[in-house]
Amino acid sequence: MMKLIIYGLVIYLLYKVIFDVVVPVSKGVKTVKRSMEQMQRQQAEAFRQAQENTTSSGPKKEVPVDAEYIEFEEVKKK
Repeated sequence: MMKLIIYGLVIYLLYKVIFDVVVPVSKGVKTVKRSMEQMQRQQAEAFRQAQENTTSSGPKKEVPVDAEYIEFEEVKKK
């Protein structure tokens, strides 16, 4: 009779540990993993778009080296 009570108690404790600890933790891990994968996809997409924008915009216009420098005092308002 005592063995039956101990077995029942052990089975109950295993049940509680599995469904109160293991299952919620595994669900949390899956959720975090999905979130990380989604963030990595978004970051890769943003990086790809940034790369496309920099390559498609072409070379930047350069300021001529021999441009005339106008001092602030020389500029007159109309």
